[in-house]
Amino acid sequence: MIKPIRNQIFAISFIILGLLFQYLKLENITWLPGALVKSSVLLKGISFVLLSIAAILSSISFKNKRLISLISGIGLILGLIFLFLPVPLFLKGSSFHLLFTCAIAYGMTTATKRVATVVSSVCVCIGFIFLYQTFSTDLGNAALSLLLPGIVVFSIVNTQKELCERLSIGLIALGLISLCQPFLILFYQSGIQLLLTGLTGFIVVAHR
Repeated sequence: MIKPIRNQIFAISFIILGLLFQYLKLENITWLPGALVKSSVLLKGISFVLLSIAAILSSISFKNKRLISLISGIGLILGLIFLFLPVPLFLKGSSFHLLFTCAIAYGMTTATKRVATVVSSVCVCIGFIFLYQTFSTDLGNAALSLLLPGIVVFSIVNTQKELCERLSIGLIALGLISLCQPFLILFYQSGIQLLLTGLTGFIVVAHR
């Protein structure tokens, strides 16, 4: 079997399985064993991995990059809707999965790199604002869902690789400092988000 076709099959299969694991409510299926029903959280974690792999495989194996970019763009919009609007809990719980995996596919296939760079920069800035504001817990919880997809797209589409590396290393250092300093609890609480954002950006840049 030709490698691109094999990758396309894997991508489609992983998308289907990932969406099933994410949205299928096992507790409503009475004939399933209790042990499998209790592992629904594990399946949602596996769905994140499957969808992320599917995003990468789709971006490199399908020739119609514009279609992949369009689909992933719609996925990003849906992820934002699920994140901020009043939707059922199972949809809100999938917002991060959608945003992160669609950000990978969008960053790898978009032709409008300048626009994507600006929008992703805005998302990262808004994520930082949400991270350090103190008047809404919901906005604080949504910060990572903006920071990680934003840094993924920015690290892929930005033409200045050295700048992306420096920003990522700076975020890693800032995250470590925030986790180690004993003075401000707000900085301590945000340390892990900064560290994850920096590590994600550095990993993406290192594999460009």
